[in-house]
Amino acid sequence: MSLMLKLGERVEMKGRTLTVTQTAFDCLPRTRDFLIDVARKGLTVTYGEVKGELDLPYAPNGMGRLLDLLSEDCARRGEPSLAALVVNRSTGEVGHDFAGDAFAERKLVYKRWR
Repeated sequence: MSLMLKLGERVEMKGRTLTVTQTAFDCLPRTRDFLIDVARKGLTVTYGEVKGELDLPYAPNGMGRLLDLLSEDCARRGEPSLAALVVNRSTGEVGHDFAGDAFAERKLVYKRWR
């Protein structure tokens, strides 16, 4: 399934402008597919696991912009945010910059893809 975002597009989110770079454009479909698989299993996954499984060129603590763009892609599809499945290894919670109630969003994600 193709992205709802376009290469080079600028997206306003959380008071900042994000650009869909070539790297993000290349990584988003794989990240989306991986997280849909995680959702089907009713699980969460750590930032490090996402990076490792997909060999992403992002540091685990630097994936926020990619996940924000993924959230925007989900929103344009009328879907809950798959980013709610990605948690910190130490806390088991989403990053502090996640917009909304991650627990409630996860329930919607699981319902959507189970």
